[in-house]
Amino acid sequence: MEAEQHKGYVKITQYIFCFTIGSFVGWLYEIAMGFIVWKHYMDRGVLHLPLCPIYGFGAFVIMAFLGKRRSLPVIFLYGVVISTAVELGASYVIEWIAGQQLWDYSHWPLHFLRGRISFPSSIFFGIFSMLVIGIVYPWIEKWVRKMPAVVAVLLDIIIVAVIAVDAAIIFLG
Repeated sequence: MEAEQHKGYVKITQYIFCFTIGSFVGWLYEIAMGFIVWKHYMDRGVLHLPLCPIYGFGAFVIMAFLGKRRSLPVIFLYGVVISTAVELGASYVIEWIAGQQLWDYSHWPLHFLRGRISFPSSIFFGIFSMLVIGIVYPWIEKWVRKMPAVVAVLLDIIIVAVIAVDAAIIFLG
């Protein structure tokens, strides 16, 4: 029974770490795009932390659906489809909640649905999916399995609490 409980903690910790790493990498991508497109620093994150949760959620979904796949072309194609669907759905939910569209690809080539999604961003998400499944997920899985359960649970609590407090300050404060 204890081994089964530890397996549960391992999976939860893997998801939390994947969400956090994906959020941070997404934030870095947004910063890089700001330099490339607008030629200056723009913090496009919605939190005080250097995280873009939409990327973390995308990484979580990719890991949950594609975690055991090993074919890079399959991961890429599914990653494009799943991530684009997540981005499209999130754009409507965020607009409904926040009353504004937080991203707009209408100045990008091959954009669709009033700039909510675009072909170039979808290609990036396919590449990002291959990195999540090919590099990030195996690294997290290996690292977390070596971790004592109590450490995993404490890290989970700390990470979730810090992100939740930051989100509460932003959205409720």
